[in-house]
Amino acid sequence: MPPVLIVRSFYDTIAAGDPGKVLSLLHADLSWTEAEGFPYFDGTWTQPGDVIEKLLVPLSRDWDGFAATPDEFITDGQVVVAFGVYSGTARATGKIMSAPFAHRWECRDSKLQRFNMYTDTLLVSSALSLQG
Repeated sequence: MPPVLIVRSFYDTIAAGDPGKVLSLLHADLSWTEAEGFPYFDGTWTQPGDVIEKLLVPLSRDWDGFAATPDEFITDGQVVVAFGVYSGTARATGKIMSAPFAHRWECRDSKLQRFNMYTDTLLVSSALSLQG
């Protein structure tokens, strides 16, 4: 499967809320890094299960309607860069959030092996904060 289709499948799987399928898309030799300052950042994750437990579970707990919606893809061999928008409503505050993102993916063995996220972390954190 071409890398861009693997990446597209990831976004579709997230939207469908299928953690088992998410795990099937992730390489065993994983390197997953959320943007520093993102509420769920705690370094680089190397276990596929960490993506579920440290990211997807907290997102579903903290947000109503959280979505990562890509609208453009740039490819170069096994590397795919996706541009899009995060959106959702923070459960604790009722604040609506919309933040553009860029995701850099690398595929290996028809799986997602490396992920780096770039976004305006302040927009996301502000929605979760009761201050301001």
